[in-house]
Amino acid sequence: MSEFMIDNEKLIYDDLGSGIPIIFIPPVGLGRKFFYEQKPLTKHFRLILPDLIGQGDSKYNGESEITIARFAKDIILLMDHLRLSSVVLFSYSSGGSIAQYLCIHYPLRIKSLIMSGCYPIISNLPFKIEHRLGILSVQLHKKLVSNVISMAHTKNKEYKNILKEHMYKSDSTVWSQLYVECLHFNCMVEIKKTEIPILLLYGSQEYMLKSIIKFYKKNLKNFQLFTLKGVSHHLPTKASSEVNQIVTGYLLSN
Repeated sequence: MSEFMIDNEKLIYDDLGSGIPIIFIPPVGLGRKFFYEQKPLTKHFRLILPDLIGQGDSKYNGESEITIARFAKDIILLMDHLRLSSVVLFSYSSGGSIAQYLCIHYPLRIKSLIMSGCYPIISNLPFKIEHRLGILSVQLHKKLVSNVISMAHTKNKEYKNILKEHMYKSDSTVWSQLYVECLHFNCMVEIKKTEIPILLLYGSQEYMLKSIIKFYKKNLKNFQLFTLKGVSHHLPTKASSEVNQIVTGYLLSN
């Protein structure tokens, strides 16, 4: 575990392995330990796993802004700190909002983008309701939300405990505000213009994102799409071996 100061806030990250650098952007509230199952990728790549400010072990000072733009800038500052001119981004779910913002606003710093279960906008009603419930629930029952999320992502008891204990540390205000940011995020126009190579990963049972998959297939200029059978949204944890194999093949062949 390493640390890096951004103004008066401490950002915690893990720096593992060597090779092509991949920065992992976790979904809102979950932190760097969400990507526990991606550690086998260290056989070929350098994995950089940050806890964004206010999540996991990275503490929020209660004053700095909580926006997607700010968290994207924090990733750039981390890259500068590590003297990385460009990286691969690996994002999951709501972490894709930050990742796509980076591709749009800092294209020269991004080699390629991997998105698992991500979206450029929250457009359908069930998805909007889910996020609105999250905004309120995190403020009132953070531990309950953490328990539910950890149970949804894995059946492994040890890993489940690691996830929920790490989420307990996340700041409720930051978590809730990031839900708001993601709810209002929309990069549908801008993401069409990117030339950055993109790897898309979705489960065959990812019913709420069917329209999003169609949008990406129609509008992205340079992408590969993999649909994993028998799973829905939780690919990095519930289909980790397949995900790791696809990512390895994709990065080593491009």
